Amino acid sequence: MALWGSLGMGVCLTGLALFDHSLVLTFIAITIMGFFAAMVGVPMQTLMQVETDPEFHGKVFGLENNVNNIALSLPLALAGVAESLFGLTPVLLFLAAAAIAGGILSWYINENSPSVAPVRKKDLPLLAS
Repeated sequence: MALWGSLGMGVCLTGLALFDHSLVLTFIAITIMGFFAAMVGVPMQTLMQVETDPEFHGKVFGLENNVNNIALSLPLALAGVAESLFGLTPVLLFLAAAAIAGGILSWYINENSPSVAPVRKKDLPLLAS
């Protein structure tokens, strides 16, 4: 599901790059991109909840939230500089390529790494019924 989410986000970012002159198409692309982002974020959060002992949920999710907030600061600072240097369309196309590459890399690691067991529907009690 995360692969499809990353691919969808890449397509939406490409749409934003190509149709940046249309406010309606921009809103549609951003809305659809939000659904695809959920396809990436929800499985990640689910896996963290399943793999983390309940007594450590607060610490793990607190740390994850802090890391996310710190990690989001650098791209926010770089996005404005990149847009000034290269323009909006190339930056959005680069982000689209990065989203697609990240999804493919995550899928490849999940499918081929012996240390990462894929989580299947039967492994999650709430989804098995």
